[in-house]
Amino acid sequence: MTDTPPPPPSRRRIVTSFLGGDRTPMWFTLIMLLAGAAGTYFLAPQVNAQFEAQKLRTDFVVRNYNDLRVKMEDFQGLYSVVAQKLVTGEPVQDEVLRLQELVARVGAQNLALLPMFTAEAGPRATAEVNAAMNGMINVIFANAGKVIETDEQVAAYQAEVMAATNALVVPLLELYVRIGEVGRLNPTEKNAQLTPDG
Repeated sequence: MTDTPPPPPSRRRIVTSFLGGDRTPMWFTLIMLLAGAAGTYFLAPQVNAQFEAQKLRTDFVVRNYNDLRVKMEDFQGLYSVVAQKLVTGEPVQDEVLRLQELVARVGAQNLALLPMFTAEAGPRATAEVNAAMNGMINVIFANAGKVIETDEQVAAYQAEVMAATNALVVPLLELYVRIGEVGRLNPTEKNAQLTPDG
């Protein structure tokens, strides 16, 4: 009597045994490979695009904030010099031309910012900054050629200069906040009360 060989295992049994063995199941490995491939081809490009968009916004904020800060430092420093020269009667034509150039450069930069803002507060702040800078220059023009000698004349002139300078503070701070908002930096909102108590 001859032994009949056992029937070969069915394909189904072979596949089931292979996928469900004692080691890490092959089905799990296959699912992980498919998930990894899906992540590589579908998820990674989306994450990368979001990262690139945030990088562009951050670069925009850093570049424009620094450019605007430098221009405003130049403008405010030069304005202070011009304001003092008017009191002493020194010529200020060259400095006034430079002030006008800085206003034009800030205006051009602010115009370039407009497409990046997503709310009306940004464009409004840029317009208010330009108007405040022009108001400061108008104080210089209004007092050019005047004699500013007496204590009363000096006090009145300094009050005009201070009022024009203070008119720039709030819109400039607002503009800085709105630029930070473009980069999703969640800047602290400006405080309308900017003078110290007491």
